Amino acid sequence: VSPMIALIYGINLVLIGDFILLSFVNLLTAFLLLLAAFLYVLVYTPMKRWTWWNTFVGAVPGAIPPMAGWAAATGEISLGAWILFLILFTWQHPHFFAIALMYKKDYSSAGLKMLPVIEEDLKWTNRQIIVYCVLMVLISVLPTVIGLTGPIYFVGALVVGSYMLLTSIRLCLKNSLINAKGLFRSSLVYLPVLFLLMIIDLGF
Repeated sequence: VSPMIALIYGINLVLIGDFILLSFVNLLTAFLLLLAAFLYVLVYTPMKRWTWWNTFVGAVPGAIPPMAGWAAATGEISLGAWILFLILFTWQHPHFFAIALMYKKDYSSAGLKMLPVIEEDLKWTNRQIIVYCVLMVLISVLPTVIGLTGPIYFVGALVVGSYMLLTSIRLCLKNSLINAKGLFRSSLVYLPVLFLLMIIDLGF
């Protein structure tokens, strides 16, 4: 598939999808998803060749979908939507840095400036992983603080968040492929478990 054909195909999919949202959901949801597509394709992706800050920027469109879901259901963006956004935003950093460590050579060969690729001692990478993981755990309990969820979610969020934090600490103490995979796997478990806990708690 040529790059031009792929570009045209992708643009058409985005526009068609956004038209469906505009027609059957609401303007706010359509705007959020169009913004996410714009930031991901035209800002985040090119930034991969310029600066490691691409991860920070890319976490924004990556965190928009739950906010868009909230907007689709309620027609507005309230505090709960922002909390979901922040959970996804903070989660993406340890999740992606684990991937970048796992495939460091591949990113380097492709000329992509991921932080673990351009940093030899990985000190800043380790700080980013720990800081964002701690923030993720703290933010994840906010739904209970604002009265959106109850004790089931609160305890579960602390347990699953602490497990991911533990794998983050293990990786930062010893930057190995095994520990990077451990953090990656725990990050894959974290989100579905967290949102399942939220659904169960809201059901009660």
